[in-house]
Amino acid sequence: MLLKYLNELDQAVRELDQHPAPESLARCADRVRVLEEYLDSQIEPVARRGREIMAEMVPASLYARLQIPAAPALAAV
Repeated sequence: MLLKYLNELDQAVRELDQHPAPESLARCADRVRVLEEYLDSQIEPVARRGREIMAEMVPASLYARLQIPAAPALAAV
């Protein structure tokens, strides 16, 4: 499941980069929310690695535009 959610987030970030429309931003925010919820339910090593990967995929400037609070791992990046 982690790989599925990371792939969906990657696609949403790429789509937003290519087509910066409000719909793309909303989809990207939704993918981040879904992945965060999934990681919250995982054991600590999986959650930590998932958030590290997510931090590499979502630039801080984009995360600020998503209008969702940054996860601790992302806030430090």
